[in-house]
Amino acid sequence: MVPRSRGGETTWENVVCACLGCNVKKGGRTPQEAHMRLVAKPTRPKRSPLLTLKLRNPKYAAWKVWLEGATCEIRV
Repeated sequence: MVPRSRGGETTWENVVCACLGCNVKKGGRTPQEAHMRLVAKPTRPKRSPLLTLKLRNPKYAAWKVWLEGATCEIRV
């Protein structure tokens, strides 16, 4: 992982979610440099029909760039 502040890519394998406190603690360092570990390996989320409906709301427009390519997994 290379922080985006150091030219890292904005990909599902390189960007992870964190609470505000952990994000501030990590700063522009890699998790290893910050002596932190990932809870799980970063993966592309699976798209659900509910997510598709939510993304139609202008309130969530900023999330579209992240979720556009997410795949749909339907279980019967």
